[in-house]
Amino acid sequence: MDVLSRAVMCFCLMGWMTLGWSNAAQYTSINMKSNIDKLKVHYKISKDQLFNGKPVFPKDTFEDSERRVWMSVVLDVYRSIFSQMLNQTVDQEVRERLDQVKGKVQETQKHYFLKRIPELRTHLQNLWAIETSNTTVQGKALSEFITIYEKASKLAHKKDNRRKRRQAQRLKSHIM
Repeated sequence: MDVLSRAVMCFCLMGWMTLGWSNAAQYTSINMKSNIDKLKVHYKISKDQLFNGKPVFPKDTFEDSERRVWMSVVLDVYRSIFSQMLNQTVDQEVRERLDQVKGKVQETQKHYFLKRIPELRTHLQNLWAIETSNTTVQGKALSEFITIYEKASKLAHKKDNRRKRRQAQRLKSHIM
């Protein structure tokens, strides 16, 4: 990749980060920002690694109800990352900063996100572990299919009906 392409990509990325993350500033304390800035200096990585086009957490495209689950899991991953960093450092100042940041993540997660996420995660892991090639599993799955399909269809139509109601309300208010 030539220098001009890298410069353009960097400029676009900085613009995206500025616009995309501008709302983050209203909830992040000065102390938190300071801790993160100092931790970034301590855990410095090269610009090539930082701007390789592969974010750790891809941008979500979920609706609000899904986004709460997504964000809770993202915060869980951050807690795990900060725990690993704590286990790997002996620097007391770094440990204190990591503890403070990890504590804020835990506090945010505890007060504002679904409390049943650990249970949900366990259920999801169990679902992903189902042996789909097992003939017994396949037979049992067929037996349960209609019930599951009915529940899924009901949820899908409920969501679709809400969308239709909102559209009708917007149209009605626009006409009047």
